[in-house]
Amino acid sequence: MKPNARRYESDRNEERDAERDELFVQTLNHIRHDWLNDIQVLYGYLKLKKYDKLHDYVDTIKEKMIRESAISKLGVPSLIVYLQSFRVRSRSVRLDVELEPAFQLTSLPVDAEAVSDTIIAVIETLLRHVAVPADGDVNRLRLAMSAEEDRVVIGFDYAGGYDDAGLRRDLGETMRASVAGHRIANGATYNEGGAAFYIYVPLGG
Repeated sequence: MKPNARRYESDRNEERDAERDELFVQTLNHIRHDWLNDIQVLYGYLKLKKYDKLHDYVDTIKEKMIRESAISKLGVPSLIVYLQSFRVRSRSVRLDVELEPAFQLTSLPVDAEAVSDTIIAVIETLLRHVAVPADGDVNRLRLAMSAEEDRVVIGFDYAGGYDDAGLRRDLGETMRASVAGHRIANGATYNEGGAAFYIYVPLGG
């Protein structure tokens, strides 16, 4: 490799490292901010002696912790970081992740890295075509993963405005570029209020 090429590659690596570090810091700040908000809400209910609301809010926090814990157990660092930092990456879409208890990609007979790459690529493709929501509104994306007897089922359910033609076109290109040959299953729906589709990954394939 020529000196100029090596210097360029070194600069690119440093730039990527800086971007990753900045994303990490922003993600930590978001998590800290969320926990501070939770503490303030709990303190407010306690101070006002609204114990019924206090109990309900504690349950909400427990559910959030369970969801975040499930994400952290997926087993693929790149996917875990991507999902946990999504709030920093996108302000126009809220991501809800639903996982079966004890679901872990790396414990299944699939190429976990390839599956993770496909999930991230599909979400990034969707983000390029979502419409900016009106004030007070929020676009929502539900990502669900589960293991069946012979396959992993990955569901994407988006609610909000988007560019229908552009999304269909680019999703097709994204899936064709999948080195693992992943494909969107038949029965995908695209309508004015959103889009929903599944990817099936055979176990042992």
